[in-house]
Amino acid sequence: MRILIVLFILIVLSVVFLLAFSATPAVTLSPSLKALGQATPITVQVSDPHGVRSIVVLVEQNGTQYRVWEKSQPARRFLWARGVADSAWNFIAGAGTTPQLHDGPARLIVDATSNDFRGSTARAERDLVVVTRPPSLSIDSDQHYLYLGMSDVVTFNVSGSWRDAGVQVGEERFRSWPMPGGKPGLFSLFAFSWNTPAATVPLVYASDAAGNEVTEPMAIQFPKKEQPKYRVRDLQLDDRFLHKVTSELDPNGSGDW
Repeated sequence: MRILIVLFILIVLSVVFLLAFSATPAVTLSPSLKALGQATPITVQVSDPHGVRSIVVLVEQNGTQYRVWEKSQPARRFLWARGVADSAWNFIAGAGTTPQLHDGPARLIVDATSNDFRGSTARAERDLVVVTRPPSLSIDSDQHYLYLGMSDVVTFNVSGSWRDAGVQVGEERFRSWPMPGGKPGLFSLFAFSWNTPAATVPLVYASDAAGNEVTEPMAIQFPKKEQPKYRVRDLQLDDRFLHKVTSELDPNGSGDW
């Protein structure tokens, strides 16, 4: 009987020891992850000194969860690893691999399980938006005449899901604003600076949260400046003319002129 009690105590102590020294993973998602497109690359950082037994990634939309990616390794409940370095797990998710997803809000869920006796699971969640199509642009049909060192205004409309829009002139970007008075559409005031290459074509752009970007050129024309024509004449200058000029400029003869 005493042997059974000792065995029972040893078993309990062993279980307590294994539980106490088991770890809980820490899961981190990139702060730049805000949308899912057709095929969005995602990186999940996991910190766990005993390594990861499994990772399961879900996308929840309208109350339904879709498993978009998973990875598992052999379980090590007793002789687990120690001092395992932080790991980065890369995968692709989006409407291309999960066609049930549609445009609109969703939630990304990542569950990571520690590879030790307790097998604790940690969860990271991120609210994001699903974008299945890039935005589209409709630009005014006005003819824009551009000169170096000038500014101009263009109006346009953006359809679909978008986050940023405006005009790009070379390396410079100029944001857009809603049309005043509640009118539909956007406008952008942009500059064609003095050092802009003359052949640079301004582009109206629109981008979405998934990283898609579309551009459209404006209807522009670069007027050709004609060189002014100057008349050329020969002037006959003699000493009397030079004396008259110097006398008028310096009547006191001080030399300060």
